[in-house]
Amino acid sequence: MSDFDWNNAPEIVQFVRYPGTALTVAINCTVWYYIWKNGLDYAHVGSSHRLVVVEGQYWRALTASFSHISIVHLGFNMFSTWQLREVEKRIGLIEYFRCTFLFLILSIMMQQTIHFFLAKTRFGERTQNTIGVGYSCVVFAWMTFASLLTTSSSLNLIFFRLPYNVSPFFSLILTQVVIPNVDFVGHLAGIIAGYIVGWGLVGWLRQYWLLQCAAWFFALCLASLVRTGIPVPYVKEEPLTDSEAAELAAFSADRPRDPWAPPPPARASPIASGALV
Repeated sequence: MSDFDWNNAPEIVQFVRYPGTALTVAINCTVWYYIWKNGLDYAHVGSSHRLVVVEGQYWRALTASFSHISIVHLGFNMFSTWQLREVEKRIGLIEYFRCTFLFLILSIMMQQTIHFFLAKTRFGERTQNTIGVGYSCVVFAWMTFASLLTTSSSLNLIFFRLPYNVSPFFSLILTQVVIPNVDFVGHLAGIIAGYIVGWGLVGWLRQYWLLQCAAWFFALCLASLVRTGIPVPYVKEEPLTDSEAAELAAFSADRPRDPWAPPPPARASPIASGALV
């Protein structure tokens, strides 16, 4: 088996060599098939600043990252993901999954932060209500991470040479020119996430702290999913009692209302609490 020529092997066989990348492609393709089969669209699985931050539908940040409405969009992102598969071989499977999770979390945080400041400009209405989907944020993060790993100093673009460490910004601009309706902010957020991880700024997020971060993230998504009214097996929302509602109202009356804050959540039942942990 050691003499097997992997370089000339069919792509379907190379999935065994890059299990992390193959699983990522499989998850995205499966989600697309589910969306297509059930006739879902942007409003069902997409995310926007208003839906995620203002209304507190945090689960949309996760579903939007793995959702594609157009098969062409899916094809572009999965082709790019597969082209970056050598990074998995270089850093290992566990590190590949760790980086993918960090890219997902950081790109969501960067994207919503950028939208938060844009919402205060004349682009506020558009930036709050534009709904986006796709794995592009993570793809751009991986492109940035890979550019920091390369040993070459520059990229030959026929007419000029471009430093590898700024090549993601060139891809960002080129993509925006070729496909004007792509999410510029999302791609930029992915690039920022790639630099944060690539420069080792979150190197401490390993093992215990990484698991804690993942647990809280998925718990937050699940809790917001329940609060949205979407049924989740073994999890239910219990309304506040009259005394609890009165205490909460008195507490809220003493504080200035934050226009960006979502409404306070209802108290979860013991069943929901156990399921969330």
